[in-house]
Amino acid sequence: MTSLLTNNGAMVALQTLQTVTNNLTETQTQISTGKRVGSASDNAAVWAISKTMESDIS
Repeated sequence: MTSLLTNNGAMVALQTLQTVTNNLTETQTQISTGKRVGSASDNAAVWAISKTMESDIS
């Protein structure tokens, strides 16, 4: 007979840490680019408008 012990508190803490890490990564990208949308995968429509405006300004 095999016994499997799970630490529910550790699992919740890990999920929370992963969420915080993802949010931190997103925030750092926004800060480094100066934009809320840094790539097409963030929001394709806003990214396309941003690129059009950048080229118009140039």
